[in-house]
Amino acid sequence: MILIFVASLNENMKLAKKVKEQLQENGKESEIINLVELNLPMYDSNKEEKDGIPSSIKPIIEKMKSCDSYVFISPEYNFSLPPVLVNFVAWISRVGNDFRELFSMKKVQLATHSGSFGSDVTACMRSQFTKLGAVVMPREIITTYQNGLNEESSKKILSTFASF
Repeated sequence: MILIFVASLNENMKLAKKVKEQLQENGKESEIINLVELNLPMYDSNKEEKDGIPSSIKPIIEKMKSCDSYVFISPEYNFSLPPVLVNFVAWISRVGNDFRELFSMKKVQLATHSGSFGSDVTACMRSQFTKLGAVVMPREIITTYQNGLNEESSKKILSTFASF
């Protein structure tokens, strides 16, 4: 099972559905998780101490523990990560005794549909997930309004990801 995390709606969700379809062509089962719809409270230590981990992400945490691969699809937000993705990672890094637990040695494929070139958000995701202990694939899937999905390229990238 591969979990596909989407940090926005519209074009990034369309990309997630295409990624899911291409993974299925490679014989891989996947599930799309829309981070926006989780509607997580903004992380802070007082909120965590008072209320604990939000119940809406507990099932996702269990799924993350049982799989070895993730795809993160995120727009570029002010040349960086969108708040919904940062907040999700903040919450899940608080699970257990090791903040890297849900990322350590997990394969991560990066993808984006961005209004600009998308290279800043993928660089930010690569840095964060690498420091969290993930094995981040070397190529990204990047689409923009000017440059749509190159299906031949994404198929090759996802085929390598699925077989790695």
